Amino acid sequence: MTKFNKFRSLLLGLVMLLSCNFVHATSIEQPGVLLRIVSTVTGKALSNGNNAEHDTFLQMDDLDKSAQGQDWVLVRVDAEEPDLYAFYNPNYGMGIDMAPGKDYHLLQWEGDPTNANQQFLIQEVEGLEGVYQILSNGSDRVLTVREDGTIYMDQNKKGKNTYFRFESTDKVTTSLIPHQTYVFKNKSNGQVLSNKGSNEKAALLYTEPYVSGKAGQLWQYRSVSYKDGWKDKSAKVLYNEVLDYAVDAGLNGNKIPLQYTLEAKNVNQQVYIESVEGQEGVYQLKYVYNEVPYYMSADEKGDTKMVEDAADESTYFTLTAAKSPVILKNDWENERVYGINKEAGHATYLPYANTADLRADADRYAKPWLDSKSSRYMTLNGTWKINFVKDPSQRPGEEDFYGNSVDVSAWSEIPVPSCVEMQGYGDPWYVNVEYPFYDNPPYIGMKPNLYNSVSSLRRDFTLPENWDGERIFLHFDGIYSGAYVWINGQKVGYTQGANNDAEFDVTPYVRKGENNISVQVFRFTDGSYLEGQDCWHMSGIHRDVYLFATPKTYVRDHYITANLNAENGYKSGSMNVALTVNNKEGQPVSKQVRVRLIAPNGTQVAEQTAKFDFTADTANELVQNVTFDNLSDLQLWSAEHPNLYTVEVAQLDVTGKEEEAFATKYGFRHIEIPSDDHRVYINGKQVYFKGVNTQDTHPLKGRTIDVETMLKDIQLMKLANVNTVRTSHYPRQAKMNAMFDYYGLYVMDEADIECHKNWMDNNKQNWSTGISNYSSWRPVYLDRAGRMVLRDRNNPSIIFWSMGNESGLGDNHTAEFAHIKSLDNRIIHYEGATNAGDAQRTELWSQMYPSIEGSGKPLQSEANNNWAKQPYFMCEFDHAMGNSLGSLKDYMDAIESSKYGIGGCIWDWVDQSIVSYDDQKNGKLTENGFPKYRTGYDWPNAPHQGNFVNNGVICANRTWSAKLDEVKGAYQYVKFEKFDAATNQLTLKNAYDFTNLEGYILRANLLVNGTQVASYDVTLPAMAPTASQAVSIPVTYDLTEAKAEGKEVLINFSVLNPTATSYAEANYSVAAAQFTVAERNAKLATIKAEDTDAKLTLTNEEGKTTISNDKVTLALYNSTGAIAEWKQNGVKVAEVGPEYENYRWIENDAPYGGDPSYDQSNGITAHSASFKLADDGMSATATVKGTGTWANYVFVYTVYANGTVDLNTQFTPQNTQTAYDRAIRRLGMQMLFPGAFSNVTYYARGPLENYVDRKTGAYLGRYTSTVWDMNEYYLRPQSMGNREDMRELILADTIGNSIKIEGEGQVAFSTLYWSDQQLKAVSHNWELNLNTDISKRRIYAHFDYMQRGLGSGSCGQLTTSKYFVPTSGTYGYTLRFTTTPFDSTTVGVKPVTNATESLRVAHNDEQLTVSGAIEAGTNVALFNVGGVRLGSAHASAATSQLTLSLAGQPRGSYLVVIDAPSGHRVHKIFK
Repeated sequence: MTKFNKFRSLLLGLVMLLSCNFVHATSIEQPGVLLRIVSTVTGKALSNGNNAEHDTFLQMDDLDKSAQGQDWVLVRVDAEEPDLYAFYNPNYGMGIDMAPGKDYHLLQWEGDPTNANQQFLIQEVEGLEGVYQILSNGSDRVLTVREDGTIYMDQNKKGKNTYFRFESTDKVTTSLIPHQTYVFKNKSNGQVLSNKGSNEKAALLYTEPYVSGKAGQLWQYRSVSYKDGWKDKSAKVLYNEVLDYAVDAGLNGNKIPLQYTLEAKNVNQQVYIESVEGQEGVYQLKYVYNEVPYYMSADEKGDTKMVEDAADESTYFTLTAAKSPVILKNDWENERVYGINKEAGHATYLPYANTADLRADADRYAKPWLDSKSSRYMTLNGTWKINFVKDPSQRPGEEDFYGNSVDVSAWSEIPVPSCVEMQGYGDPWYVNVEYPFYDNPPYIGMKPNLYNSVSSLRRDFTLPENWDGERIFLHFDGIYSGAYVWINGQKVGYTQGANNDAEFDVTPYVRKGENNISVQVFRFTDGSYLEGQDCWHMSGIHRDVYLFATPKTYVRDHYITANLNAENGYKSGSMNVALTVNNKEGQPVSKQVRVRLIAPNGTQVAEQTAKFDFTADTANELVQNVTFDNLSDLQLWSAEHPNLYTVEVAQLDVTGKEEEAFATKYGFRHIEIPSDDHRVYINGKQVYFKGVNTQDTHPLKGRTIDVETMLKDIQLMKLANVNTVRTSHYPRQAKMNAMFDYYGLYVMDEADIECHKNWMDNNKQNWSTGISNYSSWRPVYLDRAGRMVLRDRNNPSIIFWSMGNESGLGDNHTAEFAHIKSLDNRIIHYEGATNAGDAQRTELWSQMYPSIEGSGKPLQSEANNNWAKQPYFMCEFDHAMGNSLGSLKDYMDAIESSKYGIGGCIWDWVDQSIVSYDDQKNGKLTENGFPKYRTGYDWPNAPHQGNFVNNGVICANRTWSAKLDEVKGAYQYVKFEKFDAATNQLTLKNAYDFTNLEGYILRANLLVNGTQVASYDVTLPAMAPTASQAVSIPVTYDLTEAKAEGKEVLINFSVLNPTATSYAEANYSVAAAQFTVAERNAKLATIKAEDTDAKLTLTNEEGKTTISNDKVTLALYNSTGAIAEWKQNGVKVAEVGPEYENYRWIENDAPYGGDPSYDQSNGITAHSASFKLADDGMSATATVKGTGTWANYVFVYTVYANGTVDLNTQFTPQNTQTAYDRAIRRLGMQMLFPGAFSNVTYYARGPLENYVDRKTGAYLGRYTSTVWDMNEYYLRPQSMGNREDMRELILADTIGNSIKIEGEGQVAFSTLYWSDQQLKAVSHNWELNLNTDISKRRIYAHFDYMQRGLGSGSCGQLTTSKYFVPTSGTYGYTLRFTTTPFDSTTVGVKPVTNATESLRVAHNDEQLTVSGAIEAGTNVALFNVGGVRLGSAHASAATSQLTLSLAGQPRGSYLVVIDAPSGHRVHKIFK
């Protein structure tokens, strides 16, 4: 994209594009002219007292036109800010500086117009021609002559002592002035330096005749800072503000000057302007290359070049100061315009008429996220009218949109809040790293086939009668990405900052009764450069919008802080409420503000009142502190015990009558990083942050997330032992912060700043030379961060502020860090600083995707030895895309055993997949049994990363997943240190920070060969945090027989919270573990021939060899060893196979969303088969060998006369590589069973899928399911359903035939209706077809000695070496196959069953049915996989059927637990 695109956005009436001429503001600017700054009150002039020293305070002296200390030149700071200037004294080289570090006592400092402290907004006083106020850049302070004659930047802008005029001396300085715009005229040819109107990068420079105001002839003498390694340096450059190019001498090329992108580090751009000796006002433009000076020259034709001859007169130039150009941009393409008429940020509150009304709204008083019943509040959520266009130039205006009397009744309707793309207006686009527009800030030039849509939204509303005379505010919780607002046809303002609150005082615009509001929403603005997060990019009023009313003089803000005493365990101290009362009209008035502190039980703790007296001389806003000292016996807030006090604030008039009231929940807690530990402590306790990154996402609503979904997320997090949320990468709604406070989650509140693409395009060793370093973008960085802090700093859940994400490191982050610290002293996080090796702009040593082993971001060394000695935090780790989350327990173990480690946040919490608008409209929410979710692939015009949008621990509909099981196990707060089977003593460690385990229940379930035989409950004694204690388990079950028979004996422990919480019922399991009491026999039982068994025969015909008798037939092809027929007791065992299989398809086997490129074949290149019949005919063997590139194998089938078949496998790896795209994926085999054998019973780890590096939450036991129900939810189909440590697997059909497979050695299994190759072939699980005739299906079963660990390689570490498939040696296992035929005639070993195993479990979308011979006393319960009971049914008498409702439960995995007098069963279903 060329620079010409800049000009599209300039107002055509003011800027003539074709000639590149720009208008100049009619202002006080007089280039190079020496001025006097004269007080209109005293008639004295601003002076440095003729003092040349830095830090000299300025003074007012008698006007003296000869006094050099009174000489000031006005220098325009920026072409896009016509009224923003710096003051420069050329005699001393000093500028006027506001000196905020010295209480804004005005002083002089080395002139630097890029320094915000030297930038002043000059505004003419209304009604007083030629009289001005000199304001700070943010307009919050004004240059003031105090009564004692001292000069400060004060906040009171009312007084005449803030009025000044500018008097010209008619003298023009010949000194070079920083930031001044000049015309450079060549003395030899009389022409001026120009680009001849070219907008192209690398266009050559010439001289040409002077044309007044021509942009290509205006060059600013600018000082630019840059980094040389770690050193801060600066250089002078000649810069064209209009074209955004610098003069480049081209010394590394043809030595012909040209214009190029500004880069001060480039010596070709570092200019030295030197006076020509003996010629006043004549200069040379010198550049130095390889220590050789060169001078710019121009010939008579106007061509320029660089020459070494300093005496060449064609190198002589004169300089004329010129007015700076004024560039006018669209508001939505102007980084300086991010709000017009917006209110300053403040803490969240919602006013009521009085305290009685406040308390009467009891539900919201307790839970501030609920809708308010306040008479001072009116929601504007609901139905609006919409007009949608795909280009800003097509948007409607006053006559057909926002005018007061415009009729839009014919327009379509849309709900608000919403994302318009989810309502059928435009396309949702998933974009990560890239932008949908060209990276040319601040302009929005869309890429091909994409568009910048504008949605014009309008509705009517009726103002409540009792709001007459009140101050009325319009509040938006969020708009993507920018919007204009009109009320009753009057322009109210403009806002950007999609996820920051925007508030407008609409008192002047509303009227009694009927009103209308119009909001014009731009999908992309310059603010979108800072909203480059990894998410769907949509637009609209995506969060709540409402009105509220306050008194005319009102409490604008309140900031609650506490100072707690360490010596008293932080349970005593003081609390302060800084109250800000605003009196906009400046009327003399007195108000009282009463503050009450209410304890969690509702009793009042303290009360105080502050008085605010406004007079004509006071500022319009006053701040007073209300302090409660000597507080004691405080109930502290933590994630474990989120005790919340209530701070009630009421405003009263002079008679004591309440005018408004509101309440804020507050938690007392202390945060610190002790100097002797360097980790984070809360309330004196070192805390590990076990977190997740989150996004605002809803499968049907897009970026609009409702309260129900917010609560679902938080409750699931709490159930899964998550204690931390990073609001990646923007603040959440205030109502969700209230939920974090209430339920107890530590929060890293992150500013809505991510310019990922711009950073990558301007990346210099992780420092940014892009917008993170542009001074013109600094105010918006501060605005976004500041609004976040001001709104959220009363929330106790907020532990960390985060300055944004993946934006490099630049000077704007320096300013942002300081700004946040000025507002609140919580810990500040920014991974971009750590990434750049900087510890000054972050207080945590933060890394993304560290490696447990290896040199890339090594966790061990950084968590133990980072040079900054900062708390080590993994802001993103263990990328959860698809089948993933490997090594989570290893990560946490490494953190908890490190010196500085404090935890981290998994990326990320929930899949962001969506259902398209068309599918919603047509009712096609599901297909082939799966939700019809969409991903980046489905809107390919955008620069998407496919399914990379789906990285969640849970899927979009918020069902519990196998990954969440792992999170719960890895994050649990009780450590099961050891179990002594001889004494039945379990040693527990309490890893909670603030919770005593006294009264918790320890449940022990005893399993023999996977079947529960006994259960014991023990009430735990007092066990303080960090304490370990042995607990005796009263095991009474006699295990003598089980041990003697070589049965495996296991004991499962779980710790139950006996008390119901806000998110879980009583007796919810918070931690669990499994121990082995007795090992199983290592070998399968020996098969003994019976006299009734017929001898086997061995026949060879038609190219195959058959081993058979009346009970078994096993036929293999002689050339390949492939199965031709396999039947046992009349039951067909295998359709195809067994055969070695290496292929595994999971997204995590390739980085950054790319598809793994490895071979889908098994690599076997040759086969052989041999056969042998035992001498007694009671057994026979078939030996099949395969050789290949991945592995060689030997399969030995041993067929017994009783119908049993043993299959011994041996795998010898042939490939020694371990790189993700070349490593062995599996050592194992695949075989296909008949599809009718769809019922699955197994003894292995379960009940959900598990893998070698993800089985912390999976325990050995007997479970049941079906092949369909063995599915896990992954939108992008991939390998799934694995169960580690298989002991036994039974596949059965519905009429009584079954195949039993017992395992000897290390083996894992999976059973699915699709092969990995078939899964890989489609992009959505709902594209997987399944034959409705079950007999025509095939079951693809894997039996693996080992499968490579999952890792998290889609972004981060693939897997650690201990989870690699071996690259040498020989490994294997033995499987024993037996069958039970339909007629129940027992041949071989009959599967062991109990009454519960014979029951049939079936379900559809609406109902679960358990049928069969159900005993009296049987209980059937439905649980989510996390253990939350969703429903139950009880059989008080024997019956044949029990049912449970599944209606309303989202699609996903659930557990059915059947407890009967004769047995216990856990059955997994997949709805």
